Amino acid sequence: MKYVNLAVDLGASGGKVFAGTLQNDKLVLQEVNRFPNNVVEINGVSFWDILYLYNNILNSVNIAQNNGFEVLSLGIDSWGVDFGLLNKNRFLINNPIHYRNMFKTNIMQEAIEKVGKQWIYEHSPTQFQPFNTLYQILAYKKYAPDFLEISKDLLTIPSLFNYFLTGEKAIDFTMATTTQIYNHRKRSWDEEIIKRFEIPDILPKILPAGTKIGKIKKGIINKNSEIEVVLPASHDTGSAFAAISSDPKDTLFISLGTWCLTGAIVDEVPISKELMENNLAAEGCLDGSYRILANITGMWLIQGIIQSLNLPDNNETYDKITKMAKEAKPFTSYINVDDASLQNPDDMIKAIKEQSIKDSKLELKDTSEVIRTALEGIAFRVNETKEKLEKILKINFKRVHAVGGGTRNKLLCQFISDATGLEVITGPVEGTAVGNLVSQLYALGTLKSFEEIRDLIKRSFQFQTYEPENPKLWKEAFRKLKM
Repeated sequence: MKYVNLAVDLGASGGKVFAGTLQNDKLVLQEVNRFPNNVVEINGVSFWDILYLYNNILNSVNIAQNNGFEVLSLGIDSWGVDFGLLNKNRFLINNPIHYRNMFKTNIMQEAIEKVGKQWIYEHSPTQFQPFNTLYQILAYKKYAPDFLEISKDLLTIPSLFNYFLTGEKAIDFTMATTTQIYNHRKRSWDEEIIKRFEIPDILPKILPAGTKIGKIKKGIINKNSEIEVVLPASHDTGSAFAAISSDPKDTLFISLGTWCLTGAIVDEVPISKELMENNLAAEGCLDGSYRILANITGMWLIQGIIQSLNLPDNNETYDKITKMAKEAKPFTSYINVDDASLQNPDDMIKAIKEQSIKDSKLELKDTSEVIRTALEGIAFRVNETKEKLEKILKINFKRVHAVGGGTRNKLLCQFISDATGLEVITGPVEGTAVGNLVSQLYALGTLKSFEEIRDLIKRSFQFQTYEPENPKLWKEAFRKLKM
């Protein structure tokens, strides 16, 4: 019998479940299950198929037990901001709505016009994004007020599943910081935001990341056992950052996946108008610190290109796409990868070509140029963020440390090294699952400190290093393309 902890990592495109166990003083991962996250479109609105995901979580626990694992604990992480609503009788009112729907609305701008951008930021100093939980609640108030009228509880995605499993309703600190309702300096829900926007009393209690919340109720899984459910750093970026073993004082951190989440770790959110002006997020970490970061569009661009080409979404396709980019001429054009036109286009290749003309007045002629321009654009944007963070936070970065599935793209990792002029360290690839697992080990008392967490990760995984090859060429190319 092998005793394990289960990390359920839910992403926008699919779910992954890993069993983690300590063997020979190292954390060893074993994949248990993978499943797609199929978005359901109804009348032009995208919904998460929440019950399908829940069944797959249960199935994953059963698979682990059937494979001879004794599951000690389970932790669930996911993307931020989205939520489900429960009524007073604990019924789920509707399937949670996909955050990308909010790009179709003007709700955030309406909220800013009502109270002022500075006022919102002073009360909840984090990134302005149209999909933040605050604006989704206001969208319900505008388009479906009857849903809020009968709501008793709002639970973000991991908290919703935790409730299904244990009956306990809570959110962890890292997820709360994504909502733009959380006051980072008071470390609680902001009463002024709640009052000004007339948000009903539906927000859950906030607990520290790495907290045991209860055991899975009897009868939910096939083999009844005492499985602890832990609130890890339940925001997937929070878990990803928990897996970064480099010194947090002078490292630029990246969680590289659909998003390229790039930032630095600080003990407290500084009072700085520049944070708001540069639209930098302030989100929580496992140890109670904050990550100041930019939500840069990442592999979403490549996923969209693959979809435009009608190719299968597999490793062979990604290898083919990367080879095309590598062979294409460098610095053909420049795009702002974060432009709204690239967030949910019908045809990503067409959208990137149009963005190229808009940003640099240069035409991309073939698909290879489109792919390379997208990857270069991500690297350029990482360097812009690096320079802004160095200035605002007074940090002199000595290295970049990236985790996540996007680090498999070695060409992009090299581009980031070239653009920033810094050494890039990558690993673990399954950084979010690793961070989820060490959160559980901390909650269970197996790991006593955050130094022990970093030491365990360092000795458990292999890391790859990229050195800058011609950073001056990249800086000159960026200067010319931005003219």
